[in-house]
Amino acid sequence: MNNSAKIEEDNIYQYNLYKAKNTLWYFNDLIITEVSGYNSVKFKNNEDVYVWLENVKIEGNYYLGNLAENGISQKIMIDNVIDWMIIEDGRLIGGYTIRHYRNTLDDEAKLNFDIDFGVKIDDGNDFFKPDSSTPEGVIIKIENFYSDENLQGVISCKDFEMEAKNLLEERGAIITEEIKNKIKEALKSSLVETLQSNEFPNFENIERCFTLLEEKQDQRLIEEKVIYQNGNFTFNKLWVWRSNEGEWKVLNLVE
Repeated sequence: MNNSAKIEEDNIYQYNLYKAKNTLWYFNDLIITEVSGYNSVKFKNNEDVYVWLENVKIEGNYYLGNLAENGISQKIMIDNVIDWMIIEDGRLIGGYTIRHYRNTLDDEAKLNFDIDFGVKIDDGNDFFKPDSSTPEGVIIKIENFYSDENLQGVISCKDFEMEAKNLLEERGAIITEEIKNKIKEALKSSLVETLQSNEFPNFENIERCFTLLEEKQDQRLIEEKVIYQNGNFTFNKLWVWRSNEGEWKVLNLVE
């Protein structure tokens, strides 16, 4: 499979590269377990052109595979890869630069692209690591704690002090330590009471895709599309904050 279309390298493109980089661990896990089906990675060759390397294997810090355009065997460093894709049951997983290019097309061109590409391209499934190293990862992490009904785990992903500060700033209120601490404790108590008196939300057996909506200082507004097994979906918009320790924390949900 080959795709060498010209791509506009705007901010959305940069976010797609970020998603590809931070989900590459999932691709590597699949390759290590020798999952069946098509796989490929994208890198820049010696002629300064981006190309795809197909049916790769991992050897130390390298991928070994065949170039899509001519089948020649080549070995490249894993760190030089900017994108990855697999074909799973006729569906594209990964392929972030391909998705980006496709989204720049009008409806007719998009239809022709899909016919030529020959693979189902939907919103995909973003496999960020469920940890605090990325904004998207900490969202998955807290949702896993919700599914496990782990209250302390949920609280560990939150930062009520920063959430209180944001709330006061949005309302144009004078921020003092006393007021901020009162709001902080109220936010925490409200969450605990809500989870203890109601069922925890469940995020098992879903797919997710993320969009960066806004950035300000060390905060990101992330939109999460939650896709259920029956095809229904919902959207969550969440502010997340990078703490002084370098970990991302979940703040407030934006209605």
